[in-house]
Amino acid sequence: MAGRKLTQALENHARLQASPLSEELPPGYKMTELGPLPEEWQVVRLGEVTKLTKGQKPPELLKTYISGSLPYLTADYFRTRITKEWVPKEHLPHLPLCSPEDVVLIWDGSKAGQVFTGLEGVLASTMVRVDPEKELRRDYLFFFLTTQFDTLNTQTTGSTIPHVNKDLFRNLLAPLPPLPEQRAIADVLRTVQRAKEATERVIAALRELKKSLMRYLFTYGPVPVDQADQMALRETEIGPVPEEWEVVRLGDLVNQGILWMKNGFPQGKHNQSGKGIIHLRPFNINEDGDIDISQKKFVDPPQKSQYWVLPGDVIFNNTNSEELVGKTAYFDLHGNFVISNHMTIIRVVRTGIIETYYLARYLHQLWRQGLFRKMCRRHVNQASVSLERLKRLSVPLPPLSEQRAIAEILRAVDRKIEAEEARQRALEALFRTLLHDLMTARRRLPAEFISRFAEETDHE
Repeated sequence: MAGRKLTQALENHARLQASPLSEELPPGYKMTELGPLPEEWQVVRLGEVTKLTKGQKPPELLKTYISGSLPYLTADYFRTRITKEWVPKEHLPHLPLCSPEDVVLIWDGSKAGQVFTGLEGVLASTMVRVDPEKELRRDYLFFFLTTQFDTLNTQTTGSTIPHVNKDLFRNLLAPLPPLPEQRAIADVLRTVQRAKEATERVIAALRELKKSLMRYLFTYGPVPVDQADQMALRETEIGPVPEEWEVVRLGDLVNQGILWMKNGFPQGKHNQSGKGIIHLRPFNINEDGDIDISQKKFVDPPQKSQYWVLPGDVIFNNTNSEELVGKTAYFDLHGNFVISNHMTIIRVVRTGIIETYYLARYLHQLWRQGLFRKMCRRHVNQASVSLERLKRLSVPLPPLSEQRAIAEILRAVDRKIEAEEARQRALEALFRTLLHDLMTARRRLPAEFISRFAEETDHE
């Protein structure tokens, strides 16, 4: 129900009156320094409507929280969202503070020009609080500044540490609608932003659920949780497993003709122009155990067919850093792909014994548990798990019906994650489009929608 209401609200907010701007000004528009804008909008310089308060390092910092202290908002905090230092309350009256509704701009460093809100604490000297004056709302100011990151970040001053160019900032031209329309624009953008953030939280929760499910399913199998304590388990070299499960070495499955394993081939002549076929490399397996081809390297097709990857193959990352070696994915893409020598194909060649999706997720679970980091060989700047070592690895082998049930449970979670990620991408695209179109008045919100905010014209 809540999801339907949210979707309906988004659709209502996104029902905009498009006004494609041609060379001839549409009715109610005027030409400005920023291009065609509604007649009732102004164009102002940021320096005319904002006041900057730069952060300051406190005379004393605490490593642990005490009553009344506030977080010290350093660049490290913005990166990790973890408070490592606090400012004692006796220093607070003399320092620049920010509250959740304030607009905070990173002034110094590689992220100069990035804007935040929703923070509470003491500003470090690398950032400023941007306070609106006159007929400007904080929430509208925040969204306008998000459109200016590239300008502020690429035209910095300073030879060693980049700083936002103060003159550039003060002279930035900003479109300024009447207060009710500012509020309406911010409300629409905030609604989409909150929906995107809620989707991100759902994705994070689903990923944690998947981790928990994998730990449970590979120990007890596809049985209800309330029946797990009734399961008869036996101790094995890989830990407790249900009594009816076997434990087998991958090499034995290879010797029996059930599995086929092969490392890929080295290729130094890559291109990113799309010539040839995709050469899968370690970065193409992400930490969720999925194939990610957002980055692609192409090579000439190999002469030997054994290097071609087929849908249903298991792809094992045999060479990487100690932390990443052993990432494993189930390959389910169609098209022409080959693997590098840092990857290993594991292919089921005799069906009815082992389910490849089950095997891929089990191997990736071992990576999460740090097993491959323990068993790898360490080289200069990298680590590896050889084909022979991989063949010596033992895996649990439930009856095929249970493997398929485990695989289907995990697939269901994967499908839900994929759906939420698609929703996240759609919301991100919607936000970017609305941000541009509403700030430039290429699209106008319906007058009846704006009128709802006419009674609340105070700027915070």
